[in-house]
Amino acid sequence: LEHAGTETLTQLAAILAKHFADPRIVGTDIKDSLMQALASYVCYPQSLRAVERIPEEQRVAMMRNLLAPYEQRPWAQTNWILVRLWRGCGFGYRYTRLPHLLKTKPEDANLPSLQKPCPSLLLQKHMAELLSLDKDMAASFLNSVLNQLNWAFSEFIGMIQEIQQAAERPERNFVDTRQLKVCATCFDLSVSLLRVLEMTVTLVPEIFLDWSRPSAELLLRRLAQLLNQVLNRVTAEKNLFDRVVNLRLPGLESVDHYPILVAVTGILVRILVDGDKQGTSRAAAVLLSDPCFQLHSIQHLLGEPGASSGSPAAVRFCFLPADTDYISQEEKQKVEKMLDFLTEESKQAAAATAPTSEEDLCPICYAHSISAVFRPCSHKSCKACINQHLMNNKDCFFCKATITGVEDYSKPCSS
Repeated sequence: LEHAGTETLTQLAAILAKHFADPRIVGTDIKDSLMQALASYVCYPQSLRAVERIPEEQRVAMMRNLLAPYEQRPWAQTNWILVRLWRGCGFGYRYTRLPHLLKTKPEDANLPSLQKPCPSLLLQKHMAELLSLDKDMAASFLNSVLNQLNWAFSEFIGMIQEIQQAAERPERNFVDTRQLKVCATCFDLSVSLLRVLEMTVTLVPEIFLDWSRPSAELLLRRLAQLLNQVLNRVTAEKNLFDRVVNLRLPGLESVDHYPILVAVTGILVRILVDGDKQGTSRAAAVLLSDPCFQLHSIQHLLGEPGASSGSPAAVRFCFLPADTDYISQEEKQKVEKMLDFLTEESKQAAAATAPTSEEDLCPICYAHSISAVFRPCSHKSCKACINQHLMNNKDCFFCKATITGVEDYSKPCSS
C-alpha cells in the first residue's frame, strides 16, 4: 500500500512538473491550480521527494521553466517555489516560525508556510547547472528578479509612509485592512526575492563575480544598489520602518527586522566572505562605490557601538544571544569578519579616491567618472548607468536617439 501511495505521488509530481508552465493551457484557473499544487508539493518532505524521483529530463525542464524571466507570468508563486527549495540552507533560515511570531497565537500547523524547512539539494543542483551554462538565461532571470525586488520594496516603503501618516493623525483613523494586507504582501515578496538572490549567489557566484561573463559587473552593481537601499531604509535610527513595526498593527505581524536583514546579510556574507580573493575584492569595490553605501548600516547588524549610539535597539532583531537557534555561532563570526573587511576596505577606498571635478562625473548618477560614449549621438555617462539602462531601454538618456553602440571614453589630456 505504501509503495502504491509513493507511486501515485510520483506520477502526480510528473504531471505537475510537465504542465504547470505548459503554453497550451490557457485557462487562468487551471494554470493557477497547477501552480498552487506544485507549490504545495515542494513544502512537504514526502511530496518533495516524489518530485525528485521523476526522470531527470523532466526535473531539469521544470527548473528551466521556473527560471524563465519573471515578467508576464505569475512570478510571485514561481518565486515562492524556488524559496521553498532553498529554505533550510540560507543564512539564519532554518526556522519554521520567525522569532518575533513565536509568542503570537498558534496557527494551523498544516499550512504550507508553517512546514519545517525541507530543501532540495538535487533541484538546487539543476538550477546551478542551468544558470551556469546558459549565460543569457541567467542574465535575463536575474535582471527580472532585481526588477521585481526594486518594485516590491519601493511599493512597501510607499505604503508604510501612508500607514505612518494615518497612524499619526489625531483622529487615529487607521488604514483599511486591505491596505495592511497588501503592505505585508509586498514585504514578504521583498524577503522571498532576496532569498532567491541569496540562493543564486551561493550556488552560482560567477553570475555576479566572474566579469568575463557579459552581464556580471552590471548585475553586481544592481545587486549592491538594492542591498544598500534595503539596509539604509531598515537600519536608520528612529526610521519609518522602526516606527511602523512598533505600531504592532494587526495584519502587519510578519513585518519585522529579522527576516529582511538576515536575507540581506546572507547575500553580503556570500559575496564578501565566502568567495575567492578576487571575487570578494570586486564585490567590496562595487558595494563601496555605490553612492548609497553606509558602513554604519552594516555595523547595525551586529549592534556595534556607534550603530544607533550603541543602544539595545541596535541588536534587538539580529544576532541576539537568545537567538542561537536562528543564527549559528559560525554565521555570527562571518558577519564580524565581513564588518572588519568592509571597515578596512572603506578606509583604503577613502584614502585612494582622488577628488573628481564635477564636469568629469557621470551626469546620471554623480557617483562615478564618465567612462562611456554613446553612438551615434556622442552623449556620455559612466558604464554602469548606460549598461543598466540598455537592459530595458535602447534610447539615449538625453536626446532619445536610438543607441547603436557604446564605446569606452577616457578624458583627453589637457594640453
